[in-house]
Amino acid sequence: MFAAILFCGAMTNVFTACGSDDDDKDKKPTEQKDDNKTPTATKGDVTLTFVAQPKSLQYFEYDFKYVDAKGNSKTLDFDQDTQSNSTLDDVEIGFFRNCISVVAENPRYQDMSNPIVYRVELKDQPIGNNVTYTTTCHVKEGATISDSLFYAYPMVIPTLKMENSQRVLASSVYRLSTWKIAPEKWQEYIQTVEGKTIGTASGSVSLSE
Repeated sequence: MFAAILFCGAMTNVFTACGSDDDDKDKKPTEQKDDNKTPTATKGDVTLTFVAQPKSLQYFEYDFKYVDAKGNSKTLDFDQDTQSNSTLDDVEIGFFRNCISVVAENPRYQDMSNPIVYRVELKDQPIGNNVTYTTTCHVKEGATISDSLFYAYPMVIPTLKMENSQRVLASSVYRLSTWKIAPEKWQEYIQTVEGKTIGTASGSVSLSE
């Protein structure tokens, strides 16, 4: 198994304002109003983009459940009949291009260059709460392999757009994981993934100002 990992970081510059002493000790400072101050955000938009290898859906099905910041939940079933409802956009592709360059160049993972992409958009989520999402794996009934199976785990790319701000990736670390299963290990492998949570496609987005 190998993984393509991208770390994203941010550095914040802190500026300190200094003033001179005033000989008039009784003089009160004049309060200045900043008319250009950005209003405090009260809501944000969260996007959850589910990405899956087409070949993997021949063997596995995924229950993708999310709970929005208002407490509403929904479960989507992804299987061999699932069609993409979108494509990766400029915010997501910057990350995903790096993963593709490592994985899709391998002939065993060529279909990752055209993955299943299903986007969920959650608008006007209230500040101070979280959006959570969990992906559970189910092995398709009767699924078998006669040759070694090389497949990629599904993943979710979460993004966040706070009110009055630009849309950005909502996590600093993403992971695209691949796995090889020999035919004689198939039944053993089934026991390790059936009904289990897929870590690369589960997580949370915090809405905080």
